[in-house]
Amino acid sequence: MKIKILFAVVIFLSITSASYSQKALPIQVNTLLAKIPEPENCAASFKMCTIDSNSEGLVSVKDAGPLINGIQDQLTKNMTDLASTSMNSSYTNASVPSQDQMNQAMQNASQMQSMNRDQLMQMAQNKQNHTAPPSNNNADLMKEFGQAQNAAAQLSILQGELATKVSQLGGEYQRKKQEVPAVKVTCQDYKVQGGDIALPKCDCVKALYLAYYQKRVAIEDEYLQKLNGLLQAYLPKFKDQISIIDKVENDLDYGDAISIPAFKRQVVGVQQQALGALLPFLGIVSNAIKDSGSEYTGVVNINNGHLPTPCQ
Repeated sequence: MKIKILFAVVIFLSITSASYSQKALPIQVNTLLAKIPEPENCAASFKMCTIDSNSEGLVSVKDAGPLINGIQDQLTKNMTDLASTSMNSSYTNASVPSQDQMNQAMQNASQMQSMNRDQLMQMAQNKQNHTAPPSNNNADLMKEFGQAQNAAAQLSILQGELATKVSQLGGEYQRKKQEVPAVKVTCQDYKVQGGDIALPKCDCVKALYLAYYQKRVAIEDEYLQKLNGLLQAYLPKFKDQISIIDKVENDLDYGDAISIPAFKRQVVGVQQQALGALLPFLGIVSNAIKDSGSEYTGVVNINNGHLPTPCQ
């Protein structure tokens, strides 16, 4: 009997605090996923990246560029907003109810002792604040929400599979780049007029270093082609599962269509999982663009006359 009365009190208090419960963000996660670009080749990556240049004109890559940074900022903001909403809701819902609320709760509890669980749930729905959006049957919504939970579980599996395959592919091509022979200057020496210093000819030195960096770029371009094939194989799988979550979130009006605070928190949690699935995908692309752009700086610096070996 005590359990039934407690359940009635919880139902009543959830009605009075429903307008303060957290909710998911009114966004489509797949829209953000669609903005993530493909890392095409080293030259294209270099153009996308943010480039630094020192006083001598030697260039280096700072980050993956404004497009990637913008997506990262939006993703971070969305996840921060969800976390902030959850935290604020926790403090709000933890506030002590007034004596009148408790008295009313106990009175309702006494009247509802003969009701079963379904009747109690229906009563809770009927007593929702009139300013809240119309509520469908919570049981039906929970059933639909199960689809989103299954999709979130599938996303976790996909993340693990993709991360493993990308790591294996990256290791393979890192070894290939390490196998490129280091530059050995074999150019004919040039005797500096009026001195004892013998230096190689610059055109020859440039050709040697340019060939070295071009070999590394060619290997990196091959890696990007295979990486793109891998990403394109997984992208539809990610989209399919996120589409399920996006649809369910929309159907649940991002939490407003339901009246149980604990259930609202689960709606937020699933959206967090969908957004979280973008993090490794974005990280893979961001790292690929930055690394391949950095690889291309060798070619750019050599073409700009920055030769590691002194020459004349």
